[in-house]
Amino acid sequence: MNSRTELNKDKQRDIDKEKQAARIKKIIKRIVLIIFAIFLLVFFTCLYIIKIGTSSLIVNEEAIVNSKIPESFNGIKIIQFSDLHYNDEALLKDTISSINKRNPDLIIFTGDLLTDEKLTPKNRKKLVKELKKLTASLGKYAVLGESDNDEALSILIDCGFNILDNSNDLIYNDSNEPIMIVGLNTNDDMIDYTKAFINYDSNIYTIAIFHKPDYIDKFINNYPVDLALAGHSHLGEIRIPYLINFAQKDHASKYINSYYEINNTKFYINSGIGTTEYDVRINARPTINFFRLRKIT
Repeated sequence: MNSRTELNKDKQRDIDKEKQAARIKKIIKRIVLIIFAIFLLVFFTCLYIIKIGTSSLIVNEEAIVNSKIPESFNGIKIIQFSDLHYNDEALLKDTISSINKRNPDLIIFTGDLLTDEKLTPKNRKKLVKELKKLTASLGKYAVLGESDNDEALSILIDCGFNILDNSNDLIYNDSNEPIMIVGLNTNDDMIDYTKAFINYDSNIYTIAIFHKPDYIDKFINNYPVDLALAGHSHLGEIRIPYLINFAQKDHASKYINSYYEINNTKFYINSGIGTTEYDVRINARPTINFFRLRKIT
């Protein structure tokens, strides 16, 4: 027959086993919860990167204030979009709808309409149909990017865009005081931009549009425009502030952010609509820029 001491020891061992089993169960539960939390984090991160980050369009609205803006252009609305790299019909429709609902007076496209893949006749028809819906009272202007072949040029012209290839245009709005828009070709390192700025007058409010942002250094000292608009960079596509700009492109290594001020020039770089390198976007969502001109005295 067991003594009282032995019975107590047996009971204590049973209690210790129960405590140990409870501790193990608690640890397992915590591990399962941690694994589940990691799974959810990875899942929603992937969902954001693949879906929201690449297809959820945002509109960046800015007021452009300058004393050189003619009175007849006070309040004029300008939309800039860029780097469509068309391969997503839903995103295209969202972009066109977002532009048109703001009733822009001037629409500017800063290059790279297509992807490197050959455009099928069916997709060409869809693209043209949507682009033709864009309306702007003062016109639609575009420059070409490195991905814009003859087909892209043909589509833009068919859809009513005025292609500025190292050339400029004076835009009037119910008065004899114009603004100037200058379109620069950034696909040739050897091009002299003197021709593009023929008739440039520093007293006329001037907008320069071009594809690759670093090319601004090639003309800004000689032709200090008031507003400069570029694309190309996609703002890196994978962008972690102060740490990484993963998909940094050639001729977009100096000007890597969305806005700069160079002396009196306001310089905006659009993050674009589509993707090229990785088909993902982190902290560089598809964007259109929406500008309102404001005259100050």
